[in-house]
Amino acid sequence: MEKHQPRADEPIYWLLFGAGGMVLGIFVPAIILLLIFAGMGSPDLNNGLLSYQHVAGMLGNWFFSLVIFGSVALIFWHTLHRIYHSLHDFTIRVTKLHWFLLYGGAAALTFMLLAFHLVAYVKLF
Repeated sequence: MEKHQPRADEPIYWLLFGAGGMVLGIFVPAIILLLIFAGMGSPDLNNGLLSYQHVAGMLGNWFFSLVIFGSVALIFWHTLHRIYHSLHDFTIRVTKLHWFLLYGGAAALTFMLLAFHLVAYVKLF
């Protein structure tokens, strides 16, 4: 008779780690370049693409707002997962306390970001 192994939750964290790494490696540099070019197009922040009216209009779009939330949340998960697995490189013995602190921290930061995002969304619009 086969003995069933309990399912591991590690693939979920590796998925969040990989997605966050992709956001950090591909999308963040592209966004920085776009912001630089938008700023160079009109250095006056009152009239250009980076004016308050344009930025508020973009943030008022629910899809754009959701993409920003997801990107920043994935960056949190990526960073704290990398720190958790980098503790081995510093010869620190990883315990369940480290796991709870780092992954709980990523979850707490994600919920705080969601709360901040909802408050900003309601305040702007």
